[in-house]
Amino acid sequence: MEHDVEQASGKPLSVYETDYDPFASCEIDEDIDDEGGQRGPRMDVMATIGYVSKADDRPALQRIDDLFEALAPRRRVLVGIMDFLLEIRRADALRQKVEELQSFDRSVYSGYDYSLLLEEAGAIEKVGEDGSAFAGEAEQRPDIVEIDGSRFYRPVDGRRVFWVATDEGRAYLEKDDSWSCLVRLSREEPRYRPVYERLLRYCDDGVGRKVEELERLVGGDPAERSPRKHCSFFLKRLEDCGALSWAGGWRTTELGRQALVRVFSERFERGSES
Repeated sequence: MEHDVEQASGKPLSVYETDYDPFASCEIDEDIDDEGGQRGPRMDVMATIGYVSKADDRPALQRIDDLFEALAPRRRVLVGIMDFLLEIRRADALRQKVEELQSFDRSVYSGYDYSLLLEEAGAIEKVGEDGSAFAGEAEQRPDIVEIDGSRFYRPVDGRRVFWVATDEGRAYLEKDDSWSCLVRLSREEPRYRPVYERLLRYCDDGVGRKVEELERLVGGDPAERSPRKHCSFFLKRLEDCGALSWAGGWRTTELGRQALVRVFSERFERGSES
């Protein structure tokens, strides 16, 4: 076989018996140390970050307005959160409140997401349990316990986070007047007033009404035929004003009950026409 190799290559076999080092002609890579481990990145050659986020210096009320506009479908939840935070609340209580508000209206947003969005907009803020400013960077030292003469560290619970509405958040709630919304709804679209009244009365049963029932209820009203308006059109407007809410069925809220007397009534209709 050795003869065959020599004949095929034209070279004596002794040429191939020398030690061959494939890296002999390569320069030593300075990124590899003598122990075989790779060195860490060099700070003088690392890429620098070219983007730095810019703080939003707009007034808080403007940022809150923009947030409510961007999350218009979640307006009911946002208002519910801010109303809940008129008093100091623990973060876990806020999370439970959001779950309650979204129990029949699921969303990709969690209580944590809402709190960050509202905080960034300036509507709510973190505080201590007594309402003092929240010192998020305060150092928390572990407890030291002694067992059988030996001392051990015992971790302590993290600082509890509390949330409360800011002055700007409270001002937005006061400006966001549901009564004005309902009065405007009644006056701008007087021909639909009987439809709104019928829906509010029918949904005030303590159980909740299905959409199919309400479609039959609204479908026979001449007001919704020209131009054609679906039941969802009226439900959405009443919900946006806080007069109806969905909880496994459409229900009239306390605000909606008061609106039946103060807004969608014959006395109000006569007063608005005079």
